[in-house]
Amino acid sequence: MNHEEDKNFWGIPYATEISAEAFLKDIWDPSTEEIVKPKQFLGIGWGINLHAIAKKTGILR
Repeated sequence: MNHEEDKNFWGIPYATEISAEAFLKDIWDPSTEEIVKPKQFLGIGWGINLHAIAKKTGILR
């Protein structure tokens, strides 16, 4: 996983990248089990990792 320098403003993460890969990492990131993680795609705050939710609820194995 690419670890860029954490970008945050008063403790709130933000992202400035605009790409399909960053958008997909926001909503579907199988590389982590975190449900809520800092945004990768353009925006402020945290994104919801639907892959982690699907794994924890048993939808995916």
